[in-house]
Amino acid sequence: MRIKRADGININSNISKNQPFSFKAMKKADFRGINFAVVEKFKAPIEKFDVLTDFQNWAGNLVEKIKNTNFLGRQAETAAQRKEMLKDWFNYVIEENGAYTKAIQLLILSAITKNLGEEDDNLPPTLNKGVLANCVSDLNNELEKDKKAQFDFNKMYQNKLRAFYSDDTKTVEIGTKWIVIPSKEHDPVNFESNVDKLKTLSHKNWCTKSYNAEPYLSEGDFHIYFENGEPKIGIRFIGNEIQEIQGELNNSTIPIQFFDKVKEYLDTNKFLLSKNTKERLNSTKSLKLEIKKIKQDLAKAIKSNDATQIYEYFGFRVKNNNGDLILSKYRQPHSNFTFKDIGIDENNLFKHVIKIEGTANFNYSNLKSLYNLKSIKGNAIFWNSQIKNLGNLEFIGQSAFFSYSKVKSLNKLKIIQGDAIFTESNIIDLGSLLSIGNAALFDQCCVSNLGNLKTIGGDIYLQNSNLKLADFKNIKIGGCVFE
Repeated sequence: MRIKRADGININSNISKNQPFSFKAMKKADFRGINFAVVEKFKAPIEKFDVLTDFQNWAGNLVEKIKNTNFLGRQAETAAQRKEMLKDWFNYVIEENGAYTKAIQLLILSAITKNLGEEDDNLPPTLNKGVLANCVSDLNNELEKDKKAQFDFNKMYQNKLRAFYSDDTKTVEIGTKWIVIPSKEHDPVNFESNVDKLKTLSHKNWCTKSYNAEPYLSEGDFHIYFENGEPKIGIRFIGNEIQEIQGELNNSTIPIQFFDKVKEYLDTNKFLLSKNTKERLNSTKSLKLEIKKIKQDLAKAIKSNDATQIYEYFGFRVKNNNGDLILSKYRQPHSNFTFKDIGIDENNLFKHVIKIEGTANFNYSNLKSLYNLKSIKGNAIFWNSQIKNLGNLEFIGQSAFFSYSKVKSLNKLKIIQGDAIFTESNIIDLGSLLSIGNAALFDQCCVSNLGNLKTIGGDIYLQNSNLKLADFKNIKIGGCVFE
C-alpha cells in the first residue's frame, strides 16, 4: 500500500492492508518551512499531535482567539479604526484565501496584531493581497533553505509594502489582448513553467504574483486581460467554472471601465459562472447603469467643470466664495467607483478647494496634489492615494494618516491637532510642521530630521525608526517616548 506522511510526501510501504497501523507523536523533524517556524514561535505541543492535521487544528484554535479579541486602544477612534482594518485582514486571510493553511494564518495575524496595545494608538498595516502573498512565498523559501532563519514577519511585510507603493513601473510589455494560462489538468507537462508565467504576468496587487499562483493554477485556468502592456483583469477558474474576476485593485469588484470588455469575453466563450461571479456581474451592471444616469444628470456640469454642482450632486455641502470652494467633507463619490470612472477630471475639479470642514478621505483618489487647499478640520487620510504634493495645506484639525502614501514632504503644513501617523510612510521631510497635538508615530518610517517641530502633545513611537530620543531634546513632549 502507499502511505502519505505528515509532510505530504508519498512513500512506498510493505505494510499489509490487514496489518494494524498506529501513529506516533510527531517530532520537530516532521515539520519544515513555515510550519516549523510556527512550531518554534508558538511552542506547539507537538507531542500531542499524531498527524499534521492535529497541528493545523491547534493553529486554527489560536487563529480564532486572535479573531475574537477586542483590540481596544487608548482612544475610541483607535479601536474603531482597528476594527475596520482588521475586518479586511480576517475576512481575506481566514475566509477568502484557500491557499493559506491555519499555520500561515496564525503567523500572519499574530504579526499584524502584536503591536496593538490598549495603551497606544498603533494601527495594523493596510492589507495588500499581492504584497502579502509575495511575503509569505519569500519567507517560506527562506525557511526551506534554513529552517532556523530569524525573521520579523510584520517588518518584512511592511518593508515590502512600502517598496510596493514606491513602485510605479509597468508589469510587462505585452500589448492589448487576453492571455490564457492553462491549469495543471490542461497542461500537466508545463505546469511549473505556467506557474512562473502566471507570477510574471500577474498585476503586482494580485496574490497570484507569488504565493497563490501554484494552488490557483492547480484548480483551474487563469485568464488575464492586458491593455497597453499592463494587466487589467484577472479571471480565475475552478475546473470549467469562473470563480473570481478581479481588477487592478484586487478589491472583489469588476472595474466599471472594463465591464463591457469582460462581458463580451464571457459571452463569446460561453464560460460557466459561479454564483458569486454572477452576483458580481449583476452588481457591476447595476453600477454601470447608475454611472450612466449620473453622466446624463451631470453632462453640462462635467463639460463646464462646474465643481459646485458636481460636489453637491454627491452629497457634499459647498460654500462658494468668489470661486474659492469650502467643502463639508471629501471622498470618492461611491465606495465602488471614483470620479475618474464617471469621466470627471478630479484634479481640475479640486483646484479651487481651499478648505474641508470634515474628514478628507483621499483613499483611491487620483489627485496628484492638494493644490490650493489650506485647511482640513477633520481627519486626513492619504493611504492608497496618488497624492505626492500637499500643495498649500497648513492645518489638519484631527489625525493625519500618511502610512503607505506617496507623500514625501509635508511642505507648508504647520499644525496636526490629532495623531500624526508616519508609520511605514515615505515622508522624509517634515517641512514647516510646528506642532502635533497628540501621539506621533515615527516607527518604520524614513523621517530623520524633525525640522521646525516644537511640540508633541502625546506619546512618541520610534520602533525601528531613524530617529532617537536625543533628537527630541528641544521639543516639548506631553507623553512618553517608546523606542
